[in-house]
Amino acid sequence: MTIPIQRRDFDIFLSHAHKDAAFVSQLDRWLTDAGLRVWYDARELSGGALLATDLQAAIGRCRGMVLVASGESLARGWVKAEYNSAMDERANHDAFRIVALRLPDANVKDLLKGTTWIDLPEPRLDPESALAIIRSLHPGEKRPNPATARDVFISCSWQPDDSDSARAVCRALVEQGFRLVGDARDQKGFGAGERVERIIASCGAFVGILPFRGVESASASEKPYKYFLSEMDAAARLNLPTVIVADPRVRRVDGADAGWLRMDTAATQCPDAVAVGLNGLWDQWQVPPVPHYVFCAMDLDSAVARADGPVRHLIERVTGMATIVGTDIHENNLQSAIIRKICDAFVVVADITDDNLNTCIEAGMGLAVGTNVELVSRGEARRPPFMLRALQMPTYGNDVERIAVLHKILRPYRRRIINAEL
Repeated sequence: MTIPIQRRDFDIFLSHAHKDAAFVSQLDRWLTDAGLRVWYDARELSGGALLATDLQAAIGRCRGMVLVASGESLARGWVKAEYNSAMDERANHDAFRIVALRLPDANVKDLLKGTTWIDLPEPRLDPESALAIIRSLHPGEKRPNPATARDVFISCSWQPDDSDSARAVCRALVEQGFRLVGDARDQKGFGAGERVERIIASCGAFVGILPFRGVESASASEKPYKYFLSEMDAAARLNLPTVIVADPRVRRVDGADAGWLRMDTAATQCPDAVAVGLNGLWDQWQVPPVPHYVFCAMDLDSAVARADGPVRHLIERVTGMATIVGTDIHENNLQSAIIRKICDAFVVVADITDDNLNTCIEAGMGLAVGTNVELVSRGEARRPPFMLRALQMPTYGNDVERIAVLHKILRPYRRRIINAEL
């Protein structure tokens, strides 16, 4: 039995030839610095291991593979075998990622059929290739732009035996252009007991799908439906536009259910009444009560502050949240507007290189009101300025290292975007 992708020990299996060990060791350090758990044979494989058996099992413990394609690695049978095992994983798990890095002497066209690759002019990472790796690990094809998307919170079951109706409803919403947001228990940055309601408040509508779980009576105080109903009640308190789709056998005993639409748990297509209800949600959608975004406190004269800059694109790709910098705000009382944006941000990322006064002040504002604040700085490891010393401050020496640092501190804040799972 395969391990579910979300329960696997490692993020990355590193496939390579030992002749490329100098570059691969650097790549392993960079991926680790980026906050990823890497299966690297030099560290994980014991001397007496059976390569064919253990390597295949190791791939099954990972969420993806980074393959270093060189003339040497492609000449080795085990790299081809690892790639074939990874392709089997991808066939069985849509979320399994394969990232191929092609060194100059590698002819990859015959091996990497159906897989794109990242060209490295020489065996080292540059900012462009580093960004390309991160983008490949966080693919954007099924993730609408967080700055313009219409977010809908989805409350449903993903258990294989009662998720058919949920998947059908979600597919219908995706076809309309919505971005579907779900609860992720490992998402960082919420106060105790606040996680789900704060995620719901960051969306402009709510859709709940109740499966039948052997009990007809549904109550917010008792299993098996209490979590579904508590999320519905949270959406009601926020006055969000709401569509509830429930199995015909489920009846609420501690509240009204007259407005619920009915759909069998095992249905794979939405009935007409459900389709009509979902279609009407586009016009009902409203600006979220508490939007989630990342405020980037940084030198506004730097290229990274640009809306189309690679750093802001990286942050949006990794977190699933829009980014804002001071120059994006155009209001009469600019200082008050910036302060408000900082205080309402889900997380403030402050690059306080050279203890830039403005960014230090912005980080301090966020810290004072209890906003999540993450510091970074270029240069040697050092302590932050006095008022910010409650925070850790990872440092970077160049643009490649900055990409790793940003990924590491921001990945725990990532939102669950259901579009990418369908």
